[in-house]
Formats: sequence, C-alpha cells, structure tokens
Amino acid sequence: MKLLQRVSPVTIFLSICAVYAAGFFAHAAYLHKTVYGDGAYYWAWLNLHPSKFPVGPALFWTPAYLLTHNQIVVGFTGVLATLFSLLLLWNLLLKHFSKTVSIMTVAAIAGATNLLFYGSLDAVNSHALTFFAATVFLSLLYSRQKQWFAVGVSLGLLGLMRAQDMLYAILLIPYLTKKNMFPIIAGALLGFFPQLLAWQMTTGKFWVSPYLTVREGFNFLHPHVPGVLFGLRSGLFLWTPITLLATIGLFTKKRFYMLSVFFCELFVVASWSTWWQGASYSGRMFLSSLPLLAFGIAGIFSRLATYRFTQAYYLLTIILPLTVLNITNIIYFLITLT
Repeated sequence: MKLLQRVSPVTIFLSICAVYAAGFFAHAAYLHKTVYGDGAYYWAWLNLHPSKFPVGPALFWTPAYLLTHNQIVVGFTGVLATLFSLLLLWNLLLKHFSKTVSIMTVAAIAGATNLLFYGSLDAVNSHALTFFAATVFLSLLYSRQKQWFAVGVSLGLLGLMRAQDMLYAILLIPYLTKKNMFPIIAGALLGFFPQLLAWQMTTGKFWVSPYLTVREGFNFLHPHVPGVLFGLRSGLFLWTPITLLATIGLFTKKRFYMLSVFFCELFVVASWSTWWQGASYSGRMFLSSLPLLAFGIAGIFSRLATYRFTQAYYLLTIILPLTVLNITNIIYFLITLT
C-alpha cells in the first residue's frame, strides 16, 4: 500500500509508455505486420489508392511513410500520438483537478478503456488518431489564451480523422460571438479541406461522402442504442465498464455540453447501418469521446477524494481491477473474435 502511494506521476506515465510500446511491438511481431483489417483502407491512401475511408490518418502518417515505407515505423507513430495525447490530457485535467486525481484519471483511460487496444495493438487505424485530435482540440479550446482560428483548424482536423467527430463543435456553443465565429469557421474549413478534395475524387462531389453511396446509411428513426452500449458483440459499457462510470460522472458534475457530444455520437453510431462497428473491440467509434469521458472519471475520483481516497486506493480498488478486466477482454477478443 505504501509503495503504491509513493509512485510519482512521472513514473506512472513512463510505465504507461512502456506498456503501450511493448504491446505494439509484441503484436506486430506476432502478426508480422501492422496493416490489416480496416487499416488497409486507410493505408491505401498512402499509395494514392482512394477509398471510402477518411484521408486524415494517411496524411498524419505521410512523413513517416515517405521516410521509411515501413509499416512498423508508421504504426509506431500512432502509438506516439496516443502517448502524447495522454500527456496533453494530463496537463488539461491539471487545470481542473488535483495532481492525484489527474494522473489517476490518465491511468484509468490508458489501462481500463479500449484505448489500450487501439492506441497500442491496432495503431494503423483511425481510432487512436481521433483520440489524439480530440485531445488537441480540447487543449486549445480550454487554454487561457484562446486562438480561435487554431481552435477551428483543430476541429477541422478532428473531422478529417472521422467526419462524425465534427460533433465536437457543440462545445463551442457557450463561446461563440460575432467576433470569433469567422476565424473558427475559416479554420475548420481549412482543416477539413483535404477531406473535401478526397470526396471529390471518390464521388465526384466534394459534399458527398462515399459512405453514403455504397449501400450504407443511417436510420435515425430506429437507433440501436442498447446494442451499442450493452451488446455482447462490442457494447461500450459492457466491454469497458469504466466508460459507464465516466458517463455518470459527467452527469453528476453537470458537464452537459460534454454529455451532449457523447450522446450525439451515440445516436449517430446507433443509427448507422453497421451499428455494431464491425470487428470492434468495445465501441471503437467512441475513442474520440474518451477525452470527454476523462472529465467524468475525474469527477468521480474527485468526489472519492473527499472520502480520503489516496492514490493507492484508486489503483487497488478501481484502476488495476478494471485494467486486468480490460486486458482479459482484449485477450479473449484476439483469440475468439478476430
């Protein structure tokens, strides 16, 4: 107990880095590749083969790809982006919560959510990069000296990874004025512009996503909300229960704009024709929501702090058990469902 109490935030973060790097290289060595599944369609853009998938991840990987043409190196940039995002999230939480609550929340997100899978094992995909882009957006939005054009660009880049994540614009509502509206819109258009060009290439119309032209689409009248959250196949709350705790935390702390983003994302995913999200570990389309859910976890942890919860208690009673459960679920997923 005393040993866990003395572990510093830097040591915890470095331990997370070691686990994520080890997971990536072990998984890559086992498969002898890092590009597989949906990752192949994102990778196709690097070889100038258009696909219906967003172009943002390929643009992020382009420098590493041009320098090495190596899957391992390109994949590891996704791991580095995830770890940098966790560092940004740590800094962001420190503006609102104590040092202990902040690092414990980062540890919970890193270990007990599906970020562990998509930020380490399946890094050649869009999901870890949506987590990265969302964290950058929040860091700029909640900075003391806001640069609204940069906020807009980061929103556009978030949409460039996955278009649905433009729903983060909901968080801008309390800040909108006649003065900042133009730079936000201009920045968002600039950040999202490569995707408009990609849609022009694939559909002939820069405002039409190819997802809507290949027998896929939405049924907003019959969303599969229970299945998305609790389905045996990939239910977000079922496979990664700390996300349910996080949602409760957002509600109790009255972070209603953050909740609105999450529930809008939920409605969009639940209305999609492939609402179970294919071969998904937990709800992979919610990786971009994890920075928001981190505020809910931190809210719960800060409430526990009033009952004299120490770092050791957070680790032993919540984070480590849920991390072990998460790792067990990942192993089960890899063995039986892929």
